[in-house]
Amino acid sequence: MNPKLIGVYFPQFHNIPENDIWWGKGFTDWELVKNAKPLYKEHYQPRLPIDDNYYNPCDKETLKQQIELARNYNVFGFMFYHYWFDGKLILEKPLEVFLKNKDLDFPFCLSWANASWTRQWVGNNEILLEQKSIPSKELWEMHFMYLLPFFKDDRAIKINNKPIFAIFCPDFVKKNKEMFEYWNELAVKNGLNGIYYIATKNYEFQNTEFLKNYDAVLKYHPREANTSNSNPHRQKIMSIKWMRGLPEKVQNKLNGIRLLLKGKTIISSKNTWEQILNAAYRKDFGNLEVFESAFFDWDNTPRYKKKATIYTQLSFEEKEAYLKKLYEKAKLANSPFIFFNAWNEWSEGAFLEPDKKNGYKHLEIIKSIFSK
Repeated sequence: MNPKLIGVYFPQFHNIPENDIWWGKGFTDWELVKNAKPLYKEHYQPRLPIDDNYYNPCDKETLKQQIELARNYNVFGFMFYHYWFDGKLILEKPLEVFLKNKDLDFPFCLSWANASWTRQWVGNNEILLEQKSIPSKELWEMHFMYLLPFFKDDRAIKINNKPIFAIFCPDFVKKNKEMFEYWNELAVKNGLNGIYYIATKNYEFQNTEFLKNYDAVLKYHPREANTSNSNPHRQKIMSIKWMRGLPEKVQNKLNGIRLLLKGKTIISSKNTWEQILNAAYRKDFGNLEVFESAFFDWDNTPRYKKKATIYTQLSFEEKEAYLKKLYEKAKLANSPFIFFNAWNEWSEGAFLEPDKKNGYKHLEIIKSIFSK
């Protein structure tokens, strides 16, 4: 089986009333992207879209252009982030525009981004929107009925006639066994075989008992690779706190994997990719299907500024070589998909869309490896 590439789609690039209150009128993530400043010599910031394409994903024409671009470079589909806070929707408009316009013919699935929103970007843990995950059958049904048109859509990516539904923080969901069973009942009543649940793994789970209620795990890189217990460099990463007071030169010698430089964190992309490629495909996940993900860049300077986490730059040749090896790894495991972090997470420096420095080179790598 030749795996297909699914790009993770971030919908934050449009105005919403809540952001007007929290961050100032007219705020979108484009503001963060445009105002980013380099933190050291040769630091690539700001990372700006080619032709100053500061789009609004609520516009059908924008979605159409993104789909055409993705299809032309052999991206198979999008995984849209979906935001639901115990009955409250937010950032839902781009996905609703996509659903309404059936001529936007492109495979898709959903990822419930179910973490609370805070002011962490500015060093403040004030909660803006709390994800309580209230275990209420009434709320479960309300949530499911909102999602049902997406699940039944002909464009929805399904496995065994089950639409894929990923959960970004799966261990946050209370009574997930009861919730999933109820959703599966509702799915069958509405002509589906059930829901295909994917637990997104960004970090090591304290307790993995909940995973038995899922169908699959998505290893979401680069963070998963650097927090995994199987990472030989994890202890070095975890030991950073006691190194904070040491001179930079000493820190660098002690920790060649992750460097602290005046507040920011710099992580080796090469070591991260080695962990991704060397880790056993299904180890520690029992009979669950395991999906891998890829990344080329990660730099959240637009959000965190001097406290950013930055992955070191790779050459285009290195990026292509690493991704090709991951493709072969997924193919050998008979895995249908590789997910990519991300299609358009510009404020985290993770995107496939063309930028002013690299143009279409990242997309050309995708096209050279993945078949239509």
